[in-house]
Amino acid sequence: MRPTLPPPPEDETEHVPGALLVRGDCDDPAWNDVLVRMGELPGMVAPAPGQPLPRAQGPIPRRLLVAQGPDWRGVVPEEVSQTLDGESAWRPDLVLIADAGTTRDPELRPLTAFLPSDDDLFRFRVTPRQAAMTYLVVHRPSIEDTLDHHKDGGSAEVELDPGDSYEDWLDGADVMGDVLETADSPPLYQSPAAPLPVITQNNWGLLVRTDFGDDRAWAALAEDADRLDPRIETPEDYSPYVQVVDDPAFAGATPEQVMAIVRSNEDEEEETGEEVVVIADRASMSGSDPTVLVVPLADNVGWSFRLSVDKVRSMAANLFVGNNDISDWMNQGSQDGPAVMTEKERKSWRGW
Repeated sequence: MRPTLPPPPEDETEHVPGALLVRGDCDDPAWNDVLVRMGELPGMVAPAPGQPLPRAQGPIPRRLLVAQGPDWRGVVPEEVSQTLDGESAWRPDLVLIADAGTTRDPELRPLTAFLPSDDDLFRFRVTPRQAAMTYLVVHRPSIEDTLDHHKDGGSAEVELDPGDSYEDWLDGADVMGDVLETADSPPLYQSPAAPLPVITQNNWGLLVRTDFGDDRAWAALAEDADRLDPRIETPEDYSPYVQVVDDPAFAGATPEQVMAIVRSNEDEEEETGEEVVVIADRASMSGSDPTVLVVPLADNVGWSFRLSVDKVRSMAANLFVGNNDISDWMNQGSQDGPAVMTEKERKSWRGW
């Protein structure tokens, strides 16, 4: 019998989004490496025996429950799923297991993942950094689509038949998020020095300023970012303006810190376009051809790239009406977080 996961606090009546990370058949160096790659994620807690989970805190409540006791060693997805079937159990959106495959691959440290909502218990593989970036946006309404995208990108090439071993399945699985693990500057969440205010995203053109060293350069950048291409004959069809966040509280904020506190406008009746946040950082304020950092908030979250400032409004407008998707704009820009991708990696980025 595996340990029983602690229930949520009695006064927690609504679902708290989050993930469960379990240490299964994974040695000490691999487990410690996984935790380092995951970063200082908000809401990370370890279960206390006989005690309910602490109440989720923060401007956007979420929870990452880390189970690493010796009683979990060698656990498989079916056993973890059974511990989540209790009526009083907190059900995460995503379950991650560090297993033998995590130990065997020191470059990617892949985790076995499944969705508790999936009755078929479909397993897929995802890297720690991709799991961490996904956790940062687990509160967003599109998270189900994001997790389904991860299932497609990290699924097994072979099915696990009754006669096959778990190791056979591990050897046949692709890994979602390998680009993030092999990037020159891989994404990593670290807690901000002071809590950041929540950003309510009112449209698809969200521009956040994180560098406050040159007000004149910022004014010019903000104006260029909100300007439509003069060749457009029907500007009224491109109604999404660029929503600017010019708050010194975001000075020096990292892309991971910004993406973690962007919340969708719950009053919007219809979801359209792609979810993305644009960041004006220090690199954006210098040079004759300034660029901004584009950070997707769905699908391959964390796969940031740079784009010319004068394309921001057009990108927002075209994403809003569904003329194209974020991968089309990524191909026009340059990769900032991920390394230069191969053709296979480009296809896996959106599954096309």
